[in-house]
Amino acid sequence: MKYRDHLKVLMNYFKLATPVETTIADLANLLNCSERHTKTVMKSLQEQGDIKWDVHKGRGKKPQLTILLSEEQLLFQEAKKLAVDGKYRAAFELARSLHTYQDLFNQWFEADLGILKKTEEKEELDVLRYPFYETNLSLDPLNIFSRHDSHIVQQIFDRLVEYDAQSETLLPRIARNWESDDGKRWTFYLNKGVRFHHGRELTSKDVMDTIGRLPQNHVIMRVIKEIHTPNPYVVIFHLDQVDYLFPRYLSGMKLSIVPMELILDDESHFRTNPIGSGPYRLTVHDENLVRLDIFPDYYRERPWLDRIEMIKTNDFQPEAPHPLLLRAPDESWQEHTEVEEGADFIILNCNRALMKEIHVRKQICQLINPTEFCLENEMVAHSFLSYRSMAKDEDESLPCSTNVNGKITLTIAAQEIRDGVNHEREALIFQEQLKRVGIASTIDILNVKDLCKPDVLMKYDVVVGGIALSEDKLLSLIMLMQSNELAVFPSLDEETKRTVHSYIERIRMLPDDLSRWKVYVELEEYLKEAHILFFLTHRSHTIYQPKNSEYVHLELDHHGRVDYRKVWKRYG
Repeated sequence: MKYRDHLKVLMNYFKLATPVETTIADLANLLNCSERHTKTVMKSLQEQGDIKWDVHKGRGKKPQLTILLSEEQLLFQEAKKLAVDGKYRAAFELARSLHTYQDLFNQWFEADLGILKKTEEKEELDVLRYPFYETNLSLDPLNIFSRHDSHIVQQIFDRLVEYDAQSETLLPRIARNWESDDGKRWTFYLNKGVRFHHGRELTSKDVMDTIGRLPQNHVIMRVIKEIHTPNPYVVIFHLDQVDYLFPRYLSGMKLSIVPMELILDDESHFRTNPIGSGPYRLTVHDENLVRLDIFPDYYRERPWLDRIEMIKTNDFQPEAPHPLLLRAPDESWQEHTEVEEGADFIILNCNRALMKEIHVRKQICQLINPTEFCLENEMVAHSFLSYRSMAKDEDESLPCSTNVNGKITLTIAAQEIRDGVNHEREALIFQEQLKRVGIASTIDILNVKDLCKPDVLMKYDVVVGGIALSEDKLLSLIMLMQSNELAVFPSLDEETKRTVHSYIERIRMLPDDLSRWKVYVELEEYLKEAHILFFLTHRSHTIYQPKNSEYVHLELDHHGRVDYRKVWKRYG
């Protein structure tokens, strides 16, 4: 908005919609500029419709100035200009100060969301633009923790293989094929011509370097005895035992292949501005916007969307009626509610003196009423798997009496993924249930990274947390049950850890999922019967799918996100 600072000065001296006689000389003095420039300012403001400037001919006749724009209208225009310039944070802050015009700003902003056509350098682009609340994204695959991190990493990076939940099979990605004769020696053959976004070709060394970044106590590192790279396009894994699930481990987001030289050069920069080999490259990541652009040299099929713009809205909540804001735009869209696989839970730390006794853990579990934890559209969980929870009797969720010594004080840790996203609410409900039977407790909110450090975890009797499973549910659960980065495994005593390992070794040696799931269920029941793991709730997501839409795969996944790679448009 040209000359807005000059307009603000005039608005302080002249009333709205009130004609006032003045002179160029007076205005020049007021605006602290030359009379020539003042004439230019007045002409421009009149052309913008901000003022009315009537110049009357004849000796002694002074021009008349009328301010046509109110202060709030001016701020409204400024907010729009900031948004057009991509300064969304400042635009939203200014919009929040509006009263009469706040709804108008929202409507204006929302009209420019969704799938749009944009011309840039004579090229027409299909752009998906939508609000995206700030999540402090960590985009180095090794350091992702939230579903939001994983969602973006999935677009920027590729893995050797990808698990398809619908067909329950592994799909080739960077690896075009893989094989094993004995379940211990696995050979992966890489595609040629796979390039990172900065231009370098991806080779078997990058696969070895990526896996080499994992901590030595990571699940994968515990099964790999040696990695051999006989040439740039072949990777051979030698395992210490038979593991028919091993290729599925390589589909995990943390195993996205990275160019190690960039991480060694500046790891902190890579965390927010990564380079991958996926279909989209990150081009903007600042306080205003996360922008992904198509990677033209992608080795596989090209996605239809050319650009994704995720506008950081912080606490600004627009009311746009399109599916990317979790609402149906009209009645033609079909609503589906899906229960999220995974659950909120309570872990009783067997390494704490009080929790070593199974009868104490049992009595603590008996006083928990999981129905009190349920929000709207949530259901009581009896498992990490929703189908198993649905099959349970409701009576199983009812609490029983307890005679735990009321003089004890339990220490509770509430898991936190990032600032403000934690299980404090669930911990407070649990604390209230303890209080009813005379048990005192304290609550600390701990980041998931810190919580699983041995010296930190040893301070807490109970951990309240949760997990959402990935598309490969079995793999997620196996990782959960033996990972030192999550609270379940570190909370087990040594004997229980050995038992859990034995269950997982059985799962790895089985060649089919039906048999594997049977053993997993036995493992889950074992931890429940030992009163170490207590399930609270399953969350659910409302998914909208367009009926007879020109857009295909424009639908929300179980994490409330659109997989940009799959969206395309019917023409004609």
